Amino acid sequence: MSGFRHGLLPRALVPLAAVGLLSVGMAAPVAAAGPAHRVDCRVTRCVALTFDDGPTPYTAPILDTLQRAHVPATFFLIGPHALRYRADVLREYRAGDAIGDHTVTHPHLTRLPLARIEYEIGTAARQIASVTGRRPTLFRPPFGAWDARVRAAAAAEGMSMIMWSVTARDWKFHDPPAIEHRVLSRVRPGAIVVLHDRYATTPPAVPTIVRALRARGYHLVTVPQLFGSAGDLIPGQVYHHGP
Repeated sequence: MSGFRHGLLPRALVPLAAVGLLSVGMAAPVAAAGPAHRVDCRVTRCVALTFDDGPTPYTAPILDTLQRAHVPATFFLIGPHALRYRADVLREYRAGDAIGDHTVTHPHLTRLPLARIEYEIGTAARQIASVTGRRPTLFRPPFGAWDARVRAAAAAEGMSMIMWSVTARDWKFHDPPAIEHRVLSRVRPGAIVVLHDRYATTPPAVPTIVRALRARGYHLVTVPQLFGSAGDLIPGQVYHHGP
């Protein structure tokens, strides 16, 4: 996501996995728990919480909070991280969370040749699918950086490009109250909120965000639920917020 800055590597940050040309096999599909009912976010106040850069050791505490509250979310995974933290990926999938692609090495895709863009997106998709048994249909470009080539590469992989309308900037502000304030002061119906499950100060902010949003009458949904169903999201289309 947009939270990486050259020379600014806070202590709370978990290093990205080392890059390698990983050969992965396809796992058998894992049964996922779907939502108990559909919410029409065209008429209901909805918000989608999304998390980038995981899984990491900070993913499990976030999942604990979400699952205690029966709240689904959307996770954009780094491919090698998915291979390293398989149990967390399966936990997300089985809980009915949406899982998206966030590349292999988290590069600025717009600075890369087309072949490398295709590698970053396609290889991460295969790595994630080797754990869940299903290829992701959602893609979020690192740093929010995309151009026509990135969009075309995502479309070729059958993925919609999911951006955001609210950023917690938890990559910069390593303080739970500050993270909570940024989200809660900016959220609107249909918001896509971006956080990161790679910083130690993000998990403590999630319970307050969830409670406050519910107290305001919001339904917390996945990105596909925000738009009705996965079939309502068009490959290659860029989405910044829901209805």
